[in-house]
This record gives sequence, structure tokens and C-alpha cells, in this order.
Amino acid sequence: MSRTLTGMGVSPGIAIGEPVVHETRPIATLRITIPSDQVEAEVRRFSTAVTATVDTIWENRERARLQMGDEYAGIFEAHQLIATDPSFVEPVKKIIRTDRVNAEWATDQVVGKLVARFEALPHAHLADRKLDVLDVATQILNSLHGLDLGQLDHLDRPAILVAEDLPPSKAVQLPMDKILGFALETGGPTAHTTIIARSFGIPVIVGAQGLCEAARESRLVALDAFEGKIVFDPEPAVVAEYENRQTEYHEQQSQLLAMRAMPSVTRDGHEITLLANIDLPTEVELAKQWNAAGIGLYRSEFLYMKMSPNLPTEKDHLEAYREIATDMSPFPVTIRTFDLGGRKLAREVIGSTEANPVLGLRGIRLCFSQPDFFRTQLRALVRLAGEFEPGRVRIMFPLIGGIEEFRIARLLFQKITDEVRAEGHPVNLEVPLGAMVEVPSIAVMARELAREADFLSIGTNDLIQYSLAVDRSNELVAHLYRPTSPAILRLIAKVVEAGAEAGIPVSMCGEMAADPLMVPVLLGIGLEHFSMNPQAAPVVRALVRQLSYRESIHLARQACKMATARDVEEFLLEKLAISLAKIKIRV
Repeated sequence: MSRTLTGMGVSPGIAIGEPVVHETRPIATLRITIPSDQVEAEVRRFSTAVTATVDTIWENRERARLQMGDEYAGIFEAHQLIATDPSFVEPVKKIIRTDRVNAEWATDQVVGKLVARFEALPHAHLADRKLDVLDVATQILNSLHGLDLGQLDHLDRPAILVAEDLPPSKAVQLPMDKILGFALETGGPTAHTTIIARSFGIPVIVGAQGLCEAARESRLVALDAFEGKIVFDPEPAVVAEYENRQTEYHEQQSQLLAMRAMPSVTRDGHEITLLANIDLPTEVELAKQWNAAGIGLYRSEFLYMKMSPNLPTEKDHLEAYREIATDMSPFPVTIRTFDLGGRKLAREVIGSTEANPVLGLRGIRLCFSQPDFFRTQLRALVRLAGEFEPGRVRIMFPLIGGIEEFRIARLLFQKITDEVRAEGHPVNLEVPLGAMVEVPSIAVMARELAREADFLSIGTNDLIQYSLAVDRSNELVAHLYRPTSPAILRLIAKVVEAGAEAGIPVSMCGEMAADPLMVPVLLGIGLEHFSMNPQAAPVVRALVRQLSYRESIHLARQACKMATARDVEEFLLEKLAISLAKIKIRV
């Protein structure tokens, strides 16, 4: 009997094949009292397990380096730091000595507290780091138990891998040529395993509860990472439909690849700019492959995650940014200063105790509260800009809520520019400084902000969340997260209009920029700079070439006048059906 489960598609594609369940087999951790004269021996046993885990992590790091490159190997460098971090190791030893308990129990207690603190953090990049902590902890516990569970390098046939979780230490062991797709009960779009899968072009669905149970009883699985659906034992007609869609998708990708050199211009000659959002320097190659006209958003947070539990130095910042700017030459690169949540960073961020962190110390607020961290990054950015011609490096500040915050950020940048110049480093006095428009208060003040900023970038993910008071990760209210809300469209129109009046560029770097249903509306509103995941760029380019700019203006005006999100959606689906069908896009 056919059964369908739903989750979140985080790496696009369709896969059909036999499911293989990776069993994690959790180990029961019991509390055992240790005699006083054996406590130090128990501490040494824990230290030995940590050493063995570090050796395994090093092997995984080298395997990742060979298969995927240095940036992905950095994932395991971060794991090494976690395993040896005194803020993790020493509390375990303390519990062993103080409570006279076994190392397994002490490890489990410390890890449980760390994971709980990560889960309370609002930022996806940080929240997903709990998986890295659990990965390292599981390896240590397996070593303490004398176990080596779940090796995955033996897979001898193409299959869809199903698991409750798949940590990077297991993912890197996989024969990727045998993996048709991943279906996981946990994980998120920024989890390291997801990043690894995307680098291989493997479709992935996460967050689908009950997967493992369903897969054990199934012989065939159809995985649709576009719609987030996993169909177990599909009927022959359903299999045929997915096979057709799979063929259609591959044909579409080939056609889009052939179009990559074509301009992003409407039928009536209106051209837009397609930019790329990236997390890793290695993604620059993908951006260039799809003919992006620059980097519209480099999320510098990943550098912090890679270096955790240590903080990146000025040199670390400079080297990462220089690699991106050099490889993307001659196109501009926009680097967003760190957009993290919680009170502190790296090791200390785990201790965040904010009651409502989503509305707490994050983004530019965190930058101001941690001036030493912020200063390190700004110095690197000033030095970077001094190595390139004016306009090649652009700096963007996140979560600006008021004009005064942007003024402070700009003043700090200017002061550090003077400082770096006094030290004898070359500087650029014409570095474009921009602001993220993610908070309704600054969207309302867009006209005033546009007079002071060199450019604006609309972050729709947070703008929608804050405007509609909806946490899209909360299943109880996720259905209320509607980019088609007329309120959101009117806010965006206000920002774009403000930029046009001030003569500064306005871009969009949220997910809405790559939504085929919303692109014609955004085009009609007047948005000319779209920044997105590099893999989404060819679809947007193909769609734009099907559209009329004049008709898009009329479409946007009508959509903005409507009363509800449902009205807008139904209107757009009707008006855009032909254009979307021509390039075989499903919405």
C-alpha cells in the first residue's frame, strides 16, 4: 500500500529507487558509580576515547579534502576543535571526578546541555551546529563502548538512503556514485550533510518524521525534493509520473545550461541582473558556471561555524574574502558582516539564555555588543577593499532596524579605515556600504535610509517573518508565512521606490527572489537586481526571457491592490500559467 510523507526539500531533484535504511542504534547510557581509586583511570579512558575520535575525524577530513576540496574538509577541522575544546572536555572530566561516575554518563550530561542551548538559538546556521556536537559526541561514546557502528562505504547498488540523521562523519564515507537521494528525519538547509549532498547534486529531503519505519516496510521510494514528498511503494502510474518528471528535469537542466550565456532580458528589452548567494568560497565556481553577474550575498557566518569553537582571526577573514573576490573577478562581491544570534559567538554562544532570541541580540545588534569581534572582521574587509578597484568589494550590514544603527556601522567602518591606512596598508575610500532591509521599521523608513546608504538589499526571509509575526519553522503557524501577502508586496514596492528616488541600487537576496511565481511581480515592482542560490539562477533567467516588462508592471499593480495572499496566488497562477509551462516550471 502506497504511503506519502512530507518534509523540506533542501537540495533539488527527483530520485526513484530502493530504500536503504541506515540504523543509528542509539546506545543506552547508564549511570555507573566509580570507586574512588578508579576515578583517574576513568578520566584517562575518556581522554583515550577523545584521542581516538580525533584520529577518526582526521581521516574523514582527508577523505573530504580529496573528494570535495579544502572548504568541505573545514567541516571536520571544526569537529576536531569541538572534540578537543576545553569547554567540552573539562566539564566531562569534572563530572567524572566530582560525581564519581562513568565517562559515558558524564559525556551524555555535558552534550545534553550543549545541544539544548543550540536548539534555543534562532539562527539556522547556529541551530544546525547541534548536529555537529552530536556527531562528535556519538563518535566518542562509540569509542568508549568499543563500537564502530554504521559504516556506509559498503553500499554496492544505487539506492535512496533513509536515516533518522546522517552526520558528516557518515556522509563523507558514502560512495556518492551509488546514492540516488537522501531522506532524513532531522536536519536543515544549513546542516553540513546537506551542504555536502548539494555539492554532489544529490536530492535531499529533511524533517520528515516516520521515514525509517516506512522505509523498512517498503521496496521502492519516489523522492521529490521540489515538493518535499517521499512516496513509499508508489503505484505504477505514480512511478511513471515521477520518471517523466525526472526526465523532464534533466532535459530542462541541459536546456538551461545551454542558455547560461544569454542575457537576462525580457521580451521587450528590459534587462535585470542575476547575482549569487553563497556560503563557501568554493561556490564561486558554481556561480560562474551559471553566469552570475557577481556575488549579491556572501554569508560570512559560515566562516565562524567552520572555525568554531575558535573565532576567525583577521587573517582568516582576509584570506577567505580575498579568495572569493579574486575568483569572482571582474564582478562585484557583496560581503555581509556576521549575522549571528545569541549573546556571544563560538564557544560562548552556547551559553545564550535569551528568553526571545529571535527578537534579541542578533545581526548588527550583536556586532555592536561585541566590538572586538566586529572590529576584527571590519579590519579584514577594509584591507580587502584596498586590494581591489573601487566597487569590486561591497559591505552590507544585517538586521538594520533604524537609521542610527546604519550611521554607527558606517562610522565604525570609517574609523577602522583611518586606522588601517595609518598602519601603512592600502585602503579604498570609495567602498559601497549597504543595509539589509529585513525589519518592517526600516522598510517604512526606506526613503530616509536610501539617502545615506550606497545600496539596499531586501532580505525577504526575515522581512516576511517579522511583518507577519510568523515563524515558518513552527508547524502550527507555518501556513501563515505567505510571500504573496499584499502587505509584503507593498513594503517591497516602497523600498524599491525609495532606492529609485535616491538613485541607488536595490537588490533582493531572500528566497523570494528565486520564486518563479513572484519573479514577474518583483520585476513589475521595479526590482532589477535578484540574488539567489546559484542553482536557481538559470530558471529565473529563462522565466525573465519569457516575460514582458510592460505586462509585469500591470501584473504587479493589480497584485499589490488585492486584499489577501490567496487572491494574489490565484491571480498569478492564472496569469502566468503559459509562461511557466513554456519552461516546464511547476509551482
